[in-house]
Amino acid sequence: MANLTFRQTTGGGLEELRGSELKPLVQTVKFDGKSYSIDESKNTIAWKQIDSSHFERRIFDEGKLLNIRRIQISSDGKTLTQVTETNLPSGKKDVSTVTFLRTSGGPQGLVGVWKPQSVKTNRPTEMRFEPSGTGGVKLTFETGVNYTSNLDNVPVVVNGPAVISGTMIAFRAIDDHTLESTSSRQGVVTGKTTLSVSNDGKTMTSTTTSIGPEGNREPSVSVFEKR
Repeated sequence: MANLTFRQTTGGGLEELRGSELKPLVQTVKFDGKSYSIDESKNTIAWKQIDSSHFERRIFDEGKLLNIRRIQISSDGKTLTQVTETNLPSGKKDVSTVTFLRTSGGPQGLVGVWKPQSVKTNRPTEMRFEPSGTGGVKLTFETGVNYTSNLDNVPVVVNGPAVISGTMIAFRAIDDHTLESTSSRQGVVTGKTTLSVSNDGKTMTSTTTSIGPEGNREPSVSVFEKR
């Protein structure tokens, strides 16, 4: 997972850098509980501060609540726990808990860079693959995020709720069992993923490497079972 990054503006305000570290979306944080627009998307966002160590953010899609993100900072200011509840199109709810360690900023408050240490979720991620056109493929996640590629390594737009504007992805086939994707935002490459299906077709291994300011980071590996 990517780091969490909050920074203070010259005017004393607060910003969050969302998405890739190489090409982040700089999002203003206003603790007034009011909804305001997010960049060029149809989503709106609302922040409020509960107390000095508890914060809450809500994202809406045309007025419909997509997710609630609750943040708690430890009393010593060194760790941050983020619990995100996402309302899925199926009517189900996804709950993920991520613990972060402060690597800069502080000693108190949100300002700084937070590195993820552990991730827990109440349900596994689901991906649906469907054929598209001649040799193409459409991928749909349970969250509603989707994209369609002709496997020609040409970037296509990533669609769906709460997707950061300018996010694109390009796919190409390595062989009969392997696809490679390149993620980007506004033309800047932000990461690569390899999807490899086992010989018996029952499992798929996803290996993702994010690209940071200092080069590639340690890859994350997920194994999916076919349903």
